[in-house]
Amino acid sequence: MDIIINEPIVVGYTCCGPTYRKTAYDRIKNYYFDNDNIYYCIVTDNKEYFSDLERKNLIVNELKDFYEDFPELEKNESFLLSNDKNDYAERFLKEGFLFPMSTYRFNILQAIKLGIKNVSMLCTDTVIDFNKFNNDIFENKNLMYNAVSWWYETFDTKSNVSYANMKIISDYLNEKYGYQHPETVLVLDEAARLFIPNNLDDLKFFFKIWNEVVEFLYENNYIFNYKGSYVIHDEFIMAIIYDFLKIKFPIDNSGRFFDVKHNKDIERFWV
Repeated sequence: MDIIINEPIVVGYTCCGPTYRKTAYDRIKNYYFDNDNIYYCIVTDNKEYFSDLERKNLIVNELKDFYEDFPELEKNESFLLSNDKNDYAERFLKEGFLFPMSTYRFNILQAIKLGIKNVSMLCTDTVIDFNKFNNDIFENKNLMYNAVSWWYETFDTKSNVSYANMKIISDYLNEKYGYQHPETVLVLDEAARLFIPNNLDDLKFFFKIWNEVVEFLYENNYIFNYKGSYVIHDEFIMAIIYDFLKIKFPIDNSGRFFDVKHNKDIERFWV
């Protein structure tokens, strides 16, 4: 496909379970295309599944590839392993498994190892439509583009659940880095995100802080505050991290280049 991309960019997917692996595989095989500046990065539970996927720039890691460098990862955020979708569904319900959304941060680590600073973290039901992609986004730095929704949360209502969830992170960053939260914080939906940092060092620091915060939440048993019906969410975790790092969001969302097609009846048919 004759599309010009001015800077290297990572299209990142994190997928666990047979249905999600299939969606990611199909997206990269049938929707995307080869381009010198597009790198397809996958973090998964079974990299052998992608062994015959032919893309010019394709990097596939199993989550366990990162266990040695991040020993808390196996204990806290390991994937549910199964190669049969019905077995996966049954065990998902029986074992009370919740997908750890913050494992998306390892798409960032993949980008860092490639020396690429522009990185997206996408749910498997979402794609970047490069026909709508505007290279102008590379000009404005330290921005986080978002696919679906965004809203403001305040720190002035102490009975509010979101207040409590954000304050956990805020207090941690205050104690360690002297962070002072504002009155309101912008929260971004987690379906799809694209980060355009200033440089690779800023991306490395972003990963460092995200990883530190997640490990802190697990170590102190605060992670339960972010549990949903089938996933451990990270919107409120990331909202504070974005503010701490002064990462901005273009309110006009001028990068409406995401295409979201929810297919929950296929991917999580058991919920």
